[in-house]
Amino acid sequence: MAVSRSHRIFLALLALALLAPQCVTEYPGPWRNHLGPATVMGADEEAYLILLNSVLLDGDLDLKNNHAQVVVGSLQGGRKNVGRVMDHHSIWYIDGQRYVWRDMVDHSRWTRDANGLPRYTFHPRFDPRLALGPEYSAHPVGLAFLLAPVLWPLRHTPYVELGALLCAGLATVCGMLLLDRLLRHYTTNENAIRLTLVAAFLATPLWYHGRSFFTEPFLVPLLLGAYVLGFRERGGFWAGLCVAAGMLMKPQLALLVPVLMVPALLRRDWLQGALVAVMPAMATGLLLWLNQHMYGSPWRGPYPFMVGNLWEGLEGLLVSRPKGLVWFAPAVLVALLGWPRLVRERPLEGGMLLAGILPSFLLVALWNDWGGGWCYGPRLLVPLLPLMAIGLVKTLELDLFQRFVPRWILANALLFGMAVNAFAAFRYWQSWHRFPPHMLAELMGALKP
Repeated sequence: MAVSRSHRIFLALLALALLAPQCVTEYPGPWRNHLGPATVMGADEEAYLILLNSVLLDGDLDLKNNHAQVVVGSLQGGRKNVGRVMDHHSIWYIDGQRYVWRDMVDHSRWTRDANGLPRYTFHPRFDPRLALGPEYSAHPVGLAFLLAPVLWPLRHTPYVELGALLCAGLATVCGMLLLDRLLRHYTTNENAIRLTLVAAFLATPLWYHGRSFFTEPFLVPLLLGAYVLGFRERGGFWAGLCVAAGMLMKPQLALLVPVLMVPALLRRDWLQGALVAVMPAMATGLLLWLNQHMYGSPWRGPYPFMVGNLWEGLEGLLVSRPKGLVWFAPAVLVALLGWPRLVRERPLEGGMLLAGILPSFLLVALWNDWGGGWCYGPRLLVPLLPLMAIGLVKTLELDLFQRFVPRWILANALLFGMAVNAFAAFRYWQSWHRFPPHMLAELMGALKP
């Protein structure tokens, strides 16, 4: 299907909209207009930035010296943390028990050395020699590995934070272009494709996360790329490469390997089927080695899976005030109505897509921290949202949606999602863990900022 000129213009405008939040900063300039380079907000974003700088500047994964440099004025933890004692997202395993830095350090007893660098003292119940050893991250290190070659030229400049956030925006744009290509498997209607792209990228938390430094915006193009390449007859190796890169950030993406092998195995193309698994197998080996190196055992990861209540997680991800999809991405929920038709028309591809979406969704719901911690919206579902939105192209073909009322509902769901996520993207410093109707009220001036 040839791409029309008007569609290319649409894609360019959508890319600009996705990148626009890169120009908005938490810190207002002389005219208090908030124009300027975006910054990380906090929590895990700062931890990923510290980890990236450790790889760029030291070529290692020991975060102790990087945190110390932040206290004496370094930008390694982001612009907002210069001179501050940050929460170290570092962990130790002691007798099989996982401890985080804030649990181990006696904050009342830390001092500075002759160079002004901080020296921390652990609580008496911990071996004091641990304070002299390395600090390893409580997060997977894959994001730092993937971005280090790209940002290497910036390593001794103040622009690593800016470059990292811009990479998140560009990754989101790549994801949008890959979804555009994937949608062409299921419809020739460019208007339906455009509506689905808007629903997936502007009417969901993806718009916000395209200027964040979490792993989620980087997982979006890898997940979509795995499917685009996996549906090709000779794309097995490259689909596996996408999965392997994603596994370095979220090891559970290994679940996609057997799914992507299915077309080759049905064709009895054993070579292509095997090629899908080559790079994920190497990624698994690397992860096991890193676990051994940092945590003392190949079976100890930075963040073990902690089982929660599945029904509580499902309810929270769907309808809860600070995380529910009904508030943050209602148009994606409307898209679910089109999935039965898509699977009937394209059973193999539709089944493969669902086999990627459903287990990942259920794993998130089953985890005790299904909300993704202190962040904006249902962060852990963000990589799945473009895949879930694919059903919208078939929803629009249903007889039900040829009537006024269902189309009116979809239009309002789309507008609501765009308004909420526009507020979050362009006032990112005011959007974490908030109820979307409150954000809309503030946007309309009913509440004071």
